[in-house]
Amino acid sequence: MKLKKIALGAAALALVACGEAQKPVAKVAAITPDSADDQKFAYMLGAQFGLQNFANLPWQTGYGIDEDVAVQGFRDALANLNDTTAKLQLPQDSIAAVSRRVQQSMRERYFKTQPDSTAKDLNDEQRRALIDSLRKALPVEAAPAVTKASVTLKPDASEQQKFSYVVGAQFGNQFHNIGRQFDTSFDAEYFVLGLRDAGKKIRDTTATLVLPDDSLKAVGERYNEKLKTIREEMVKKQQAEEEKLKAEVASLRGDTLANGMPAKMNFNVKASGVTVKGEDLTAFAGKPLLMFYFSATCGHCAHAAPQILEIAKEFAPKGLTTVSIASGGNNKPGIRRFIDDAKFDETISVMWDESRQFGELYSDGYVPKVYLVNPDGSYKQYAAFEREKDDLKKEIAELLNGKNVEWKIEVKQPAADSAKAPEVKQEVKKGAKSAKAKK
Repeated sequence: MKLKKIALGAAALALVACGEAQKPVAKVAAITPDSADDQKFAYMLGAQFGLQNFANLPWQTGYGIDEDVAVQGFRDALANLNDTTAKLQLPQDSIAAVSRRVQQSMRERYFKTQPDSTAKDLNDEQRRALIDSLRKALPVEAAPAVTKASVTLKPDASEQQKFSYVVGAQFGNQFHNIGRQFDTSFDAEYFVLGLRDAGKKIRDTTATLVLPDDSLKAVGERYNEKLKTIREEMVKKQQAEEEKLKAEVASLRGDTLANGMPAKMNFNVKASGVTVKGEDLTAFAGKPLLMFYFSATCGHCAHAAPQILEIAKEFAPKGLTTVSIASGGNNKPGIRRFIDDAKFDETISVMWDESRQFGELYSDGYVPKVYLVNPDGSYKQYAAFEREKDDLKKEIAELLNGKNVEWKIEVKQPAADSAKAPEVKQEVKKGAKSAKAKK
């Protein structure tokens, strides 16, 4: 899975967290002529999320959105993102189950709105009218009256309440990510104000938003330009950081393999301790070592992590050391959430590639990656862990019995010479540097 930047998007049905409710913020927001642009933007986001989802999700899913429950989910999600001890009211398995059930219902309802073969002679306008009538004929569980009270989900909460909570929690997740793109924390209560105004407008078409459409459009345009400027500055900053990073790792690369990667693990690479103290990887040198390189936001990594823990536990008594290294684009709260979800314990030490040196030397930007390292520092990379897991376990057992692992690298030949590249044992180019290190 390629590491990706988070983008703006509509509400999705996926979120991972668990636990108890959080108390709502008591402050009351209000849009006035003196309101700051950040407040207006937060209001705009709430209004847009509300108008889109409160209008469309009911006929798509069969559930009117419980506004109070959605707002509670929104606040709980923000609390969880800002403080890992704050938990959501629905456990992870319940959130996943609700998402699966609703998605299945959405598929079934969608097919019920598609005209059958008798409508083949209809023109576009007639076809749209038929689809609209089919949609309106589908049953929808009405949303309860809005009270603006805080909500605690009971054990016997209805499917509508659970779904509304997941929708609100995803709003919170997206709102937080949008703030990160602007490198700021927008005021959540102005989002709630916009969300509730949108709900009021959906229920009563004569109701109006505090900010008229032209003002909302102007705010959106200003922030689009602002985001464009931020991204341009980020690109320049990233380019400068990449050049600096390449210069830093040039002396760490050493001899290279046929594919240009370092021939050995350099344990002087900088890394920040998460579950253990340390500023580099020297504590893991000179021993049979399993390394797991991951991102806390990577679904494939989350799937692989419990399996890595299982392997680590199986071979730790026989002398295997295991370290997991979070990629540089993560942060410590996110890494700790990942650790908690994977149920990592003292069997696995966790470090953070905050300097990005490890990723620059040993990764191609894709995660997860697994490495089995010999005591002399030579290693084998397992880029397709799911397919190579059995081979990995076999080679760990052999390593612990004194047989070093060997990495056979596929060397691609020019197409004119051969259609199939031969496999060769890892071949060290003495004193050679990779093309990345030569700039």
